Amino acid sequence: MKNATRWVAAAATALVLASGTASHADTAPTPASSPAPAVGYSATGTWQLLALVNKTRRSMGLPTLVVDSKLAAIARSHTERMASTGNLQHNDALFTPASHQALGMKALGENVGWNYTVTAQDDAFMKSSGHHANIVMKGFRVAGFAVVRGADGRIWSTEDFGTPAG
Repeated sequence: MKNATRWVAAAATALVLASGTASHADTAPTPASSPAPAVGYSATGTWQLLALVNKTRRSMGLPTLVVDSKLAAIARSHTERMASTGNLQHNDALFTPASHQALGMKALGENVGWNYTVTAQDDAFMKSSGHHANIVMKGFRVAGFAVVRGADGRIWSTEDFGTPAG
């Protein structure tokens, strides 16, 4: 219960600071007993998560997100750090004026979370109003996503969204 309380406080703080929320699924089923998937960055999982988000955006008449290589590198680094430390948190450095300028973005958003499958993570994001708002934000045009499997079997994910300046 202490960890849950700590997580709720961290998520509330992140919401105020970053206009996104952190998510995990307390009720997620544990993975079935089968050979453990590889630990580390998952290009397949990353593309799957992006495809699910873009499917949602298309169904709402919104433009699909285009991968921004800088945002993708930032998302991957941040997700690898969360998976290795077991610490779910937003990348506060992403939201600084210096970051906006370096990335050429006038607006940024972020969803971070963990779960046991990519589809379960997408479902959790879609059921959360803060995460859902980022996914369907009309002004977001580019993104950098990352999925990383931790040694504990959880998948960690970051969805970074951007609105290019100009």
